Amino acid sequence: MDNAILPAALLVVSKFLGILLVAQIFSIDLYIEQNTNNILSFQTILSSQDIITVTSYSDLLMFGLIALGFTLNLIIAIFLHNSHINPITLMKLSDRNLLNLVKSSYEIYHSASIWLLFLWISTIIILGNVLNHVVYPWIGNLVILVTLVLTTIFLQDVYKEIENIKKHPKDYLKY
Repeated sequence: MDNAILPAALLVVSKFLGILLVAQIFSIDLYIEQNTNNILSFQTILSSQDIITVTSYSDLLMFGLIALGFTLNLIIAIFLHNSHINPITLMKLSDRNLLNLVKSSYEIYHSASIWLLFLWISTIIILGNVLNHVVYPWIGNLVILVTLVLTTIFLQDVYKEIENIKKHPKDYLKY
């Protein structure tokens, strides 16, 4: 559960900060009006083009930060996995007292799976916005491409780990 807090918070916070940042960069005045029928109902007052601009680039920022978090997990999985870390890298980490960066399969794949889930959640949100015509279509295409590439890299690493377990099962049965 602790691993899910950061990507969930990043998903929400980056979207709101993205809205404010895009409005500032493009000099868009954001007006938020509370609907009198419901205490939690708000309505923005923007032109349709401003809505598309704000939504597109705030979605892109949200996705980019989630993709960055997942990419960091992939780097750990590929280069700092205790089952196949390069001995030279291990020595360099030891010299710098950074051995805590080396992670087990459970730690890596648990965290990476959560980040992957949030990557797909952000992709689905963006594709929904594309279908509602409030996000530029090229952003939807880019998001699909990046998500598929990162998912493929992750699945290839998992497959390599499974093959490694099959070849050296004794190395994984240690307590």
